[in-house]
Amino acid sequence: MKKIKFLLMAFLAMTMSAGFVACDDEDNQQNNFTKYLSSVESQVKAKKAKSNNKKALLLVAFGSTWENAHQTFKDIVNDYESDQAFKDYDIYFSFTSAICINKSREGEHYESQDFYAPNFWLEAIGRQQYEEVRVQSLHVIPGEEFLRLRDNYIKDFKNNVYGDLDDQYLEEGVKVFIGGPLMAEQEDVEAVAAALNSNFSEYVKDNKVMAFLGHGNPEGYNYGNGNVRYEQLETALQAINPNYYVATVDMEDNLLDDLYERMKDRVTPGTTITLHALMCIAGDHAHNDMSGIENEGDSWREFFAEKGYNCKYDGNDANTANTCILKGLGDYANIRAIWKKHTKEAVEMFAE
Repeated sequence: MKKIKFLLMAFLAMTMSAGFVACDDEDNQQNNFTKYLSSVESQVKAKKAKSNNKKALLLVAFGSTWENAHQTFKDIVNDYESDQAFKDYDIYFSFTSAICINKSREGEHYESQDFYAPNFWLEAIGRQQYEEVRVQSLHVIPGEEFLRLRDNYIKDFKNNVYGDLDDQYLEEGVKVFIGGPLMAEQEDVEAVAAALNSNFSEYVKDNKVMAFLGHGNPEGYNYGNGNVRYEQLETALQAINPNYYVATVDMEDNLLDDLYERMKDRVTPGTTITLHALMCIAGDHAHNDMSGIENEGDSWREFFAEKGYNCKYDGNDANTANTCILKGLGDYANIRAIWKKHTKEAVEMFAE
């Protein structure tokens, strides 16, 4: 009997302990939410008070923890801020990736910086009652991240998910627009292909090859069939020059091995292959999956080098012998112009 009582007491203690831990976790989450929202709201409030603008523009990227990627993000924001088309907008910037937000706060690869998810910015923008809100995706395809931005974050804002925004403001006082990702439509694919060829035509001269590394969505996450844009882009690029290729790190049937199958009968060993990320920034995938700076043997560079191609990267971006270009699409003005065109032509959501 004593043993049964003892086991019962132990079980109750464990249950209560688990309950306290759960409560502590909930309290920490609530405290963090309040802290993050307070930080964002203070920034929004200060900017609006200074500018007296009635329009807000939220730029939304997936995110990164790399120093050069952060510089690219700054350059994109600066480009928007210096564009007369957006002079009446207060411009803000956000990450959709919780991992990138947390790792940036920890200071992975670079000094600690605070970034916040779109829900914090939209809530703070709503509290300041901007009359127009434009949200511009800096994603490349209409895939999982873009659809989450459009169908969750923005709808939650309009539906007053936290219950503290003015109903009349949400129903009558604010217009919300969404600018699509880089290759939102087929016509965007053609524009991106022309811009890329303008930037990189020298890399496909004299039978040299250039391959772009996209992210892609795994098959079960290919919402909106965004993956088709990579196939369309390779087709558009090869119509200009057959020495362009496009593959991904996550799209089924368009991975590195699939890329090699398309190349091997057309590109002889000894050919110079230049690699470039087909992402907004050169982040973790560009540094590791593409360039293999840690020399773990599983990067695109190492793969092609082992196949006998001229594909090099020694970690020094200034070395002209390198054939891995550690830049993102956001580093090029003619690519940024496509995103900005989407911002100007953004579609109004919730319009009756």
